[in-house]
Order: sequence, then C-alpha cells, then structure tokens
Amino acid sequence: MNELQAFLDSTPGIALKGALVAAVLDFLTGSFAALRDGTFKLDVLAAFLRKHILGRVAPLAALLAGGYFANDGLLLTFAAGGLTAYAAETLSSIKGNIVPPKPSEEPVTKAEAAAEVVNPVPTE
Repeated sequence: MNELQAFLDSTPGIALKGALVAAVLDFLTGSFAALRDGTFKLDVLAAFLRKHILGRVAPLAALLAGGYFANDGLLLTFAAGGLTAYAAETLSSIKGNIVPPKPSEEPVTKAEAAAEVVNPVPTE
C-alpha cells in the first residue's frame, strides 16, 4: 500500500489525478450543456465511462504506472505526451460546453477554407 501511496504522491500520480479531474469536469459541463439545450440522455454516463475513462485515462494511467514502477523514462515521456493531448482536447471541450460558439464563429476546417479560396462562393 505504501508503494501505491508513493505513486499517487509523485508527479505521475498527480498527473493521473489531474486527468481524472479533467474527465469529470468535462462530463459535468457536458451534462450541464445537454440539460441547457434539452438533449440530455442518461446513456451518456456509459459513453463517458467508455470513451474517457476506459478509452483515454486508463491507458495513460497504465503508461504512468508502468513508467513509474519500472523507472522507465520512455514510458513516462509517452504518458506525458498523451496527457498533454488529452488535456488540450478536454479543456477545449469544457470551454465549448460552458460557452458554445456563436453561429458566426463556428470553426472552419482546413479543407473548407482551402475550397473557399479555390472556389469562392459568389456574392452577387
């Protein structure tokens, strides 16, 4: 039990706790947005567990624990990269849940922007 506590108190353990907090905040803000928009469904809980916890956080937790207990810097590096990508995606999602984009600010994909330059929509 002391080894587990040492892991949770270490930098990789704190990073794991941060990923879990981010996942829960994303779920809560997403639920808030769905309730606000009238689209909430109870089955989102299963999707959250499958997508975020089992699909993203659990593999990163395995990399963190493996890197920590094996003292393997490469595993920890991959875990740090994965956590950075997960944090960016999740924080963007949380922001979108709290403040949805205005219709005039909807994101344009690179393909749509390129198509507009090559074949502009006539305005006359």
